[in-house]
Amino acid sequence: MSNRSESRARPARISFYGNFGAGNLGNECTLQAVIEQTLRRSPDARLLCFCTNPQDVRTRHNIAAFPSEAIDRSGSHGPKGYLARILRIAFQRIPLELLHWLKALLAVSRTDMLIVAGTGIVADYMCGPLGWPYDIFKLSTLAALCRVKLVFLSVGVGPIRHPLSRWFLKRSLALARHRSYRDKASKQYLEQIGFNTDGDFVCPDVVFGLSQANLVAGVGAGLRRVVGLGLKDYGSTEQLEPKVFRKYLDVMAAFVSWLQQHGYGVRLLIGDIQYDIPVTNEFLAVLKSRNIPVNAPLLIAEPALTVKELLRQVGEAEVVISPRYHNLVMGLIQKKPVIALSDHPKLDSLVTEFGLAQYVVPLGDLSPDILITKFEELENAVPRVRPLISAELDRYREAIDAQCANLLGEADAAPRALTAAR
Repeated sequence: MSNRSESRARPARISFYGNFGAGNLGNECTLQAVIEQTLRRSPDARLLCFCTNPQDVRTRHNIAAFPSEAIDRSGSHGPKGYLARILRIAFQRIPLELLHWLKALLAVSRTDMLIVAGTGIVADYMCGPLGWPYDIFKLSTLAALCRVKLVFLSVGVGPIRHPLSRWFLKRSLALARHRSYRDKASKQYLEQIGFNTDGDFVCPDVVFGLSQANLVAGVGAGLRRVVGLGLKDYGSTEQLEPKVFRKYLDVMAAFVSWLQQHGYGVRLLIGDIQYDIPVTNEFLAVLKSRNIPVNAPLLIAEPALTVKELLRQVGEAEVVISPRYHNLVMGLIQKKPVIALSDHPKLDSLVTEFGLAQYVVPLGDLSPDILITKFEELENAVPRVRPLISAELDRYREAIDAQCANLLGEADAAPRALTAAR
């Protein structure tokens, strides 16, 4: 009896895991949204984030943070060669991993709930089995050992290519007390690889639950109508040839030129600080080589280093066109019509759910004519599209609110969560 009383008296202890602290502003928006949802219901909760870069998370979000990796995997670590690799594994990697398991065990044991929040990390296509799949397995196993409630909250799934990755992720998901996916495609993907999703939910990306206090209504960048145009170093994922990437930049440059000639200003948007800023600089060089204006008001290319800055920039646009998932989400939460330049099913699902399926353009099949045609179609359809976006946005917010209320202890929310999330 006394243990129950003590647990009710002390503040809730909630921890999060995701691809946080790595410079992806969409992911940072995810963490901000789930922190807001948590503190709204438990203002005195003690929060901890397992993440790639703890210092970045501490600075951005003002919460405690713990490294999710034993070692930094982002670069080279010592001499090359087979023998050197074996020695490094035996005398560096394995001891550091064992030490990290022990430290992480202590950190996890001091929490009540571990939430794997969004960010599309139930996958291995960018990291292999010893990246996100292994880290998720480590934390999920520790949560089970410590009897900490494990939650997968509106996660994106796939692709999962390596057999070891599938084993890690299936074992991790099986340990969870609650599993929800941000789209039907993610849930179906798990079913296709043999994971039982009975009792699981489809609930929108948690960024749709971001507090509306973060949004700036009625923002404008000047007299011209502004198009928000996202850029992405998509070659870093699929290792496309330089000629293919150059063609992509050439197509986008031709589209920018057409927009400017037809009276629009263009705001360049990024989604990932590490990868997209170099692409933006390269794109500006392409524009200059073609004598396409690169100064305001025809072109605006300001840096965005925080979620607040990126939300403001998206808020200045009338339309958002991007290959970045969370560029599109940030547009939709501000009721902006969008065109998805898609290289992943998650973008297709997102835009289709909002009734905008005809505004999905494969990223690998771009041409100026296709972009211009889609843009003109969307401009003509704006009066019809905006009410669709607004209505779907209300449903998304209700579903996220119900799910978070259910998970974070509001007893009367369970029936609403089941209905809204499904």
